[in-house]
Amino acid sequence: MINDRCGCGQKRYGYGDGHHEIWLCYKCGKFVGKAGGDPIFAMMAKEHPEVILTMVQEKILTPIAKKK
Repeated sequence: MINDRCGCGQKRYGYGDGHHEIWLCYKCGKFVGKAGGDPIFAMMAKEHPEVILTMVQEKILTPIAKKK
């Protein structure tokens, strides 16, 4: 799991689809993630990050349960 705290100190929220994983900070807007070897997803996240929120809203990326 990627660190659940952002550099700004706020909590990050994880979303994924079993292959891709994105951790968002809703305070400052920064995100980190894993493209799972998918160069198109990696390019999309870097070039058009606004699509990530659309993928979350459309439930393409769903919340990742925090492991205890």
